[in-house]
Formats: sequence, structure tokens, C-alpha cells
Amino acid sequence: MHLFLIFVPEEVSFMNKWVSVVLCICGLGLGGMMLTGDSDGGRVLIENAPYITDGKINPNHEGKVVIVADKMATEEPAADEELGISFDSPILKRNVHVMVEKGSGSDIKRSWESMASSNIARMYKSAPPVITFYGVVKAGDFILDKTLLKKFAAGVNVNSLPRTVSYKGTPLYHETESGIHYLTNREQSLVFPHLDGDYRISYTKSSLEENQEKTLVGIQKGNRLLGEGTVDGIEFFGQEWNGILTRENILKNNDNFDFVLTVLGYVLSVALIAGGIYSFKKS
Repeated sequence: MHLFLIFVPEEVSFMNKWVSVVLCICGLGLGGMMLTGDSDGGRVLIENAPYITDGKINPNHEGKVVIVADKMATEEPAADEELGISFDSPILKRNVHVMVEKGSGSDIKRSWESMASSNIARMYKSAPPVITFYGVVKAGDFILDKTLLKKFAAGVNVNSLPRTVSYKGTPLYHETESGIHYLTNREQSLVFPHLDGDYRISYTKSSLEENQEKTLVGIQKGNRLLGEGTVDGIEFFGQEWNGILTRENILKNNDNFDFVLTVLGYVLSVALIAGGIYSFKKS
């Protein structure tokens, strides 16, 4: 009969205990935040917000949260002026991916990595950055600030890319992969694949339609409707809803969303604490 003994270094056991303590502290901290968090302030602002259906700007509402229920009108579409590209959309996102090589010799692996990653952006500075462009959109007399427009989804792929375009003097070529259209700095070839540092650009746009009805909750600042700011000492974030919603429906939707977040927060808090206790006992 053989007896095998496993020795756990004291350093490993000590480190595990510290990890356990950190997990418990994080769980308790999250639980405390859930208990002391105040979402009622934003609710009060919406409860007292003027409800505007005629699109008119009232100077008496300056700096206050207002609800604007109206049709959207795009006065100027978004444009990527650097590449001279514009589409019939108030929001246009330039997505950029760079070919990254890893390994050496016969073990080289290539993959497309997004320039949205700060590490990739630092490594490949010659590639264009990821940017979201905004046009001019109005709801009645209100101009939607980009802090509110950025809450609109911009996930519709653009397939009608121009055939002749360049970036900083470098000609770009058209290619398609998996139904997505790209502009790339390397001409498509059956012999030479994309190499390290090559980049390709695609665009996504908003699905917002002209005269589409929306209900917006934002902060009135001059003739602009802001998507974030501080009102009466309360940090407020704007909202956009499809269709014309009553104030009661907006509050109900927010309450439902807050309830889901609260439940998830408490579940995560309990999981962190339980994981910390279990890990502490095991170590």
C-alpha cells in the first residue's frame, strides 16, 4: 500500500486566503451599494418633467429634464468626412479591424482584431481609428445632442460602399466576407493573403427611419436635448423609446428595468460572498 502526500506551499495557501477575503469584500461592497443606491432621484425628475408633444422649446424648462414625444427628422446625415463617405443615416459607425500575426515560422496564426481595443490601436497606429459620426436630428424644434444620439442603436450593416476611396493617400479596395462589405488597404488576391498590419473598414448605421415616432427623455439646454447631465444635484441619463409613450409607461419600464438590475446585483453579491467563504475554507 502506497501513501501519497500532497504538500501545499504556505505561500499558495496564504494567497488563496487573500483571494477569499477580496471576494467577500467585493460581495459585501456590492450588496452595500445595492442597499444604499438611490434610483428614486431620477424617477422624481421624470415624474416632474414637462411632457412636450408639440415640439416647442419653452425657456422656462431650461436645465430641466423634459419628455419630448414627437417624430424624428434628419436634417443632416452623418458623414465620415475623412474618407468622404456618407449614407442616409443620422448615425454612422466606422468599424476597423487589423490583421494581427502571432507566432513564427510554420506556427504563424493570423486573425482580425478590432481597433476598438486600446492595445491594438497602440500597436497599429497607421490604421484608421474606430469612430462614430453623428448627423443633425431634430424632434420638433429640439436638436438631439450626440450624448442622446449615442443611445440609439447603430447596428445595421452598410453594403453599398464606394468603389473608389482612399485613406491618407492610400487607396482602399472593396471586398466582401460573410455578407459584410469592407474597404481594405490590400487589393484582394488569391495568392497573397492579408498580412500583419493590413486593415479593413466596414460601416454600420442606425435603423432610425424618417418621421419615426419616438419618446425622448433628456435635459433641455438651449435648443438641444442632452442625453446626460446633472439636474438638481442628481446625475441623470437620457432615454429613448420607440413610439409615443405616456409618462406612466416610461416610469413602469424604468421600474421593471431597475428591478431586474437589483435582483442580478444581489445574486452576484451573494455569489461573491459564498465563493469567498468556500475558497477560504478550502485553503
